Amino acid sequence: MKRYRQEFRIRFCEGLLARRILIAEGATEASAFPVACRLLAELNPEKYSSLEALGVCIVDADGESNIPGMAKLYRELGKRTFAICDKQEENNKALIKEQVELLLMHEEKGFENMVLSGTTEVALKRFVARIDWPHHLAQKYPDPEVKALEALKEYFMWAKANWGIADFIAQCCETEIPTWLRDAALQLKAACEPMPEAAMNMCVMHEAGTDATH
Repeated sequence: MKRYRQEFRIRFCEGLLARRILIAEGATEASAFPVACRLLAELNPEKYSSLEALGVCIVDADGESNIPGMAKLYRELGKRTFAICDKQEENNKALIKEQVELLLMHEEKGFENMVLSGTTEVALKRFVARIDWPHHLAQKYPDPEVKALEALKEYFMWAKANWGIADFIAQCCETEIPTWLRDAALQLKAACEPMPEAAMNMCVMHEAGTDATH
């Protein structure tokens, strides 16, 4: 319990200095989505922006059930809140949407599956040739390019929360980055530039309420 509380405090404090918070379902999203946005901004700066340029801090919720509560905490502090996650049950989806301006939710069960199904065979085989395969997978797939998709599914599960998917995205060109990720980057940029009137009014009301208590 003590360790859990320490980890929560670390995650929560990461966003206290930012005005915009993107709540990520887990470590995979928290590491991979910023890489995708940064790479897209480098490849096509007229179209995309990095999270840093948008003033967005991404925070790992450590599980889908934690997203609504964490978003609520930040929202009550006057932060603009967004979320990124896998496909949700309708109940949790509704709870999340109550607390965020924008929900970036793909239709796959697992961020890795969304990336693998949305990229190209060329990108898969290039990554297969670049990485150092762990011993157990090297034995199972002596020639991983032959079964690149199958081999990488197992590799990403082995490397989960350890930048495996982020490393894959980092070696992609724009068209190899899944359409869903490109669209999500554009949606987040649109939500941040300029600030929507409704969100601005919410912040003004919060600041007015805060001033009134002092």
